[in-house]
Order: sequence, then structure tokens, then C-alpha cells
Amino acid sequence: MRKKVFWRRTRRVLYVLAGVGLLAPVVAFVVTYQSVSVPDPSLVAASHDQEVTLYYADGSVMYKKSASGSQEMATWEQIPDIMKKAQMAAEDATFMTNNGFDVNAIVRTVWNRLSGGTGGGSTIGQQYVKNAVDDREDTLKRKFVEMVTSYKMTRTYSKADILTAYLNTVYFGRGAYGIKAAAQAFFGEDVSKLTTEQAALLAGMVQAPASANNSAYQHRRYDYVMGRLLANNWITRAEYDSAQFPAPVADSDTSAPGGLSKVRKYIVDAVFEELAQDGQKEEDLYSSGAKIYTTINPAAQEDAEQAVTKIMAANAQYPDEASALVSVDPRSGGVLAYYGGDGSTSYDLAQTPQQPGSSFKPYVLAAALRKSPDTIGLNTMYDGSDNQTIAGQVVHNSEGESAGRISVKDAMTESINTVFYQMGAQVGVNSVRQAAWDAGIPKQITSSIGSTFDSLQNVDPKTGQGSGVTELGISIGQYQVRPIDQAQGYATLANDGMYVPVHFVGRVTDSSGGRIYQFNSAPAQAFSSDASENAAIAHTVSAAMTDVAEHSDLSLGGNRPSAVKTGTAQFGDTGHNSEAWTVGYTPQAVTAVWFGNKKQPAPIFGNYHNGKGKERGYDVYGREEPGYIWQEFMNAYLTGKPVKQLSLTGLIRGTSNDGDDSDGDDGDNRNGDSTFPDFTTTESQQPPRGRDRNPGTGVPTFGTTFPTCFDLSCLTTSSPGRRHRG
Repeated sequence: MRKKVFWRRTRRVLYVLAGVGLLAPVVAFVVTYQSVSVPDPSLVAASHDQEVTLYYADGSVMYKKSASGSQEMATWEQIPDIMKKAQMAAEDATFMTNNGFDVNAIVRTVWNRLSGGTGGGSTIGQQYVKNAVDDREDTLKRKFVEMVTSYKMTRTYSKADILTAYLNTVYFGRGAYGIKAAAQAFFGEDVSKLTTEQAALLAGMVQAPASANNSAYQHRRYDYVMGRLLANNWITRAEYDSAQFPAPVADSDTSAPGGLSKVRKYIVDAVFEELAQDGQKEEDLYSSGAKIYTTINPAAQEDAEQAVTKIMAANAQYPDEASALVSVDPRSGGVLAYYGGDGSTSYDLAQTPQQPGSSFKPYVLAAALRKSPDTIGLNTMYDGSDNQTIAGQVVHNSEGESAGRISVKDAMTESINTVFYQMGAQVGVNSVRQAAWDAGIPKQITSSIGSTFDSLQNVDPKTGQGSGVTELGISIGQYQVRPIDQAQGYATLANDGMYVPVHFVGRVTDSSGGRIYQFNSAPAQAFSSDASENAAIAHTVSAAMTDVAEHSDLSLGGNRPSAVKTGTAQFGDTGHNSEAWTVGYTPQAVTAVWFGNKKQPAPIFGNYHNGKGKERGYDVYGREEPGYIWQEFMNAYLTGKPVKQLSLTGLIRGTSNDGDDSDGDDGDNRNGDSTFPDFTTTESQQPPRGRDRNPGTGVPTFGTTFPTCFDLSCLTTSSPGRRHRG
């Protein structure tokens, strides 16, 4: 009897719970339905009519921009039928038949959230509601309210009214709210004249409007929407096959935004991109009247522009040559000055991957100091002779230089390839790669043209997916990085081995001063969990680079100490170079400068000054044009600032053969035997492939980044066996 009573009570409880489980959502739906109101399109449009303002680090205004088109409402009849279909194809193919929500999409969204993921599932109606209420909270509660409001909207308004309201208020990018403004911003057309191809492109922009000027994104979204139009039988196969990508007109905003110079438009783009990566959507910034406080120092920015202009003026006969500069405060990570190009390209050269050549060698040394501190240090002696066969690869030094026995510090100064190739072989390519990643080189790099690839390894040229295989050429700069990446990596070295993300934005508030965003990343030890070891690695790498400036005639004024490395990559088998670098720092500023061709890989020549050889039309190496820009900028920016010494304590030095500690520093002598007559290869090092196994001219040559390529075919990884002057 007791068992029967127990089970009877248990069943009753389960019945009650089941009833509550069934009724609760219904009650919640009814209550929410009664409490929500459908947003009025004209009020939604008016709410977007605010201004975004960017400020320099000193509080002065850099840039202002108001959203366009907020009051320009198009009627149902004015919007072409193909534009309506394109928007449905892009976001909600069942719009005309659903009840304001998609049950399958909702179930998928709930599962994603419960399993720790994210994901949409919103219909056009739900998207309209989300945009209208400006609720950025990414929760199931918000999705539920959106669903109910969208359902109520379908019971209140016709589908034509809802789609018209959506198209009049959604953000397309380029500061354009609503289809009427978007038609003008992208094509200079009245909305009624939009073609099928133009409609497809505009519909695709809604997913990520901050990328609306990114060519790769434009092509990708256009292809997607055209495919969905075909799949839904809204265009014919003949129309699909004959369609041509509709190139948008130049963005009037990026030509000279808000009176800002074309050079500084790259800063504005970088700011919005950084905030987008943090989840701050461009449309939300407009609707909140955001005030964005950047880290850009206006005086430093002026110094950067003048330095580049001065040196590049001598090369006017080479109009396709260009430079990029990124300068960072190593303590805060804030970008002080930024030069992404002269404004003539839609892509940002400071965000375009290029081969770093010998400017990558500091990461090789960092890896060696971390993995083998008892055997490798500043005074460790190597065979620096030319034409050595290392791990099956014949490696050359610049101009056939043969250094004989040489210390690590001197090898860094003279940029001896054979030493760092040996060092990479000793510690392993994976260790080198990890040290660079730890310094701040991103594991995944996105070019300013939109292509993304796994860094510091061989990749699939179609997808950018890494193979996990890194070749020994990494030791002398085989794999591409961006100028901003080099500024980040060297900033970690300058900051005692403490990694702080390089950033443009300090904080963002809404129009009333309420906080939207605040940069607050704490410094992190990059190379070791032991604070003293971490600092020692960074200080030793810095010490290895202290003589490079004098050796390359790039010393700073006032006997100001610096740590510098130059780098150069060769253009194929031509004997000429395709890119050149100088990256270096004082305690106050880290600056990376790249010099090359802004359109495509091509030989680079200089006229400014050549300390070795002819004065005009010389092959540019890292010590020349990029070095002169670096020197000019650093001297200008640091004028009037105190001369600070580099942190060079606790150095990992090794001992020279005669036991003399030649640098005279009082740091730790942490090495034992420091001479390496030979070495053993480790890990997955592979002799580089292809024709470059043969002796060459000494400057590394690999595939070069083609700024205008829309796939990853430019990311080849041919052999690094070239002489290199550094």
C-alpha cells in the first residue's frame, strides 16, 4: 500500500510539473504579447540620426560622421521587386509565409546557446525588432521578446509593410541606413534603378556592414546572395550565369572622411575594425552617438606623415612604391602613430602581410634563449661562414660574406643568415614559431583585403588553413606578417617580455557619457611563467640588437640607445628586392616600417641615399628607405623627451672562447659551453622546396603578398636559401 501511495503521489507531481512546463511558455508568450509594442519605422529611423566622433589621445577631434539616409524613407512601390527578393534570399527566404519566427531556427539557436555556442536564427521581423529596440544583450530572453514582438507585428501589419520598414531602417555600411541611402552610397543610384546584381550586393552587406568596403567580403556576400536567389527560383539560370559583379563606386567617406586627410582614413577604418572585433557593431555606434577616444598622438602622427613624405619624395619616379609605419607605446600597447599608405589604395599597407626577412631573427633568438638558456646566449660562438649546408639546405650570407667564428650578438648586428639558420635548427622550428606567437604575432592573420590564413606555417593557398608544417626558412623570415604584427612583437620585447595587445581605442562612451567600451587588458608574461626568466629573455634579445643602428648608419640623435633590426626579401631570382623593413625601439616607442610596391610584388629601387654603391636607382635594403623613415620619425617624435636606457639586466650571455664577457654588462653568466661547431636538427624541419635549393644572392625569396589578390594563391612558401643583408 505504501508503494502504491508513493507512486500515485509521484505521478500527480509529474502531471503538475508537465502541466506547468506546457503552460508556462504559453503564459509567458501571452503576457509578453500584451506588453510589447511594435516599433514605428519613422521613430526607428530618427533614432539612428546621431553622430559618431573620434578623438585623438589629447582629446582633440579627429573625425565626425553622421549616418546618412535616416529620414529618407522609400515606399513599397519605389523598392524594386528584386531588391525585396534579394533581402529575403540573404536573410529569411520564408519571410512571406512565416509567422514572424522560424521554429527550426529557434530550436537551433536554443541548442547553440545551451551547448555554449552562439548563433542567430532571426527572421527579418526579429532583426527589425532588434534594430529598433537597440538591445545588445545576447541572451535567450532577448530572443524570446524579439520572437513575440515579431509575431505581433505580423498580426498588426502586412508583410509588405514589415519588409518596407526593415529596408528603410537596416544598416548597410558606409554610414547608410535604409535602402535609399545605400543605393546612393554604393552605386550613386536612385533605389528604383537598382539592378539584380546591385541588389544582391546590397542585401549581402547587412550581415557585417563594417566590412562593406572590403573587396573580398563584397565578392563573398554577392556570390552567396546570387546563389540563394537562384536556389529560390527568383532568378533564372541564364540570369545567374550572365551576372557580373557590380563594382561599387568609391566610398566618398573614405576619400576624405569628415575633412580628414586620405592618409588618416586608414586610422578610422582600423578603429572601427578593432571595435567590431570586440563586438561593437558600427550601426550600434551610430545609434548611440558614440564618442571614441583613440590612442593616436596627433604630434606623433604628424611626425610619421612628414617622415614618410620626406623620404618617399626622393622616389617620385617610382610611383608604385610605398611605405607603411606603425608606432606603439610599448608599456600601454596604444598606437601612437599609424601610416597605412598615401590614401591611393583601398587596402591598408600596414595590415597587408609581407615577408619580414631578417627582421624576424629576434624571435629565433628568443626561442633559443627560452629553450636552451644553458647553451645559447649573447656571446655564444657560431660558424658564420658562407655556403653552409644546414638541414639539407645550402644557406648563404649577404654578398658572400664569411664571418668565420662569430658571437650571437655580432651575428645579429651583421645579420648573418647561417648563424640563425643553425640556431633555428637547434631549437626547432616549432619553438621559433611559438616564440613569435607568444611575442604577439597572431596565430591567424587577416589581410586588409579580407583574406585570412594560419600564420607561420605552410597553408592551403585556397583556404588559408595551416598544414602545421613550418619550414626552417622561418629562421630568416620565410613567412608573412604585417607591419602592425611586427610592431606588436617588438613591443613585447621592449616591454620586458610583457605582452600588451596593440590597440587604437582606449574607451568609448555614448552621447551622454555612459561607458560602452574600455580597453583593460592586463600585461601578460610572454616567454616564461617565471618573471625574472621572462624579462631576461626579452632583455637579452634587446641587447643583441643594440649595435644594429650604428652598423646600419641609423643611430638616433643625442646618443639615444635603441634596439633595431632590419630585413629584406628578394624578388624572385632577379637579384632585386621586393620588400624591406626596419623595426626598432627605445623605451618610449616601438616603430615598424615596411617599404615595397603598393600594387604587386615588384623590384624596389631608391634615390634617397645609399651608403654603399650608386646614389640613385639602387636596390633598397632594410637599412635604406625604411631605415631612413624609421630614423627620421624616431628622432622627430623623441625630440625633447628624456634619453632613457634600454632594460638590459639579467642578460643570458654565454662565454666567449677566451672567457671574456665582451659586452661588459653585469648580468648573469648563465651559459656553459657556448661554442657550436655543428648542430642537430629537430622536430618537423624540412628542407625548403623548389628551385631555390641552388645558391643565390643571399636575400630570402619566398612568395610575396599580392595586395590585390582575392584568394590565398599569393601565400606560396618557396625556398629561403638566399643571401640577406638584413
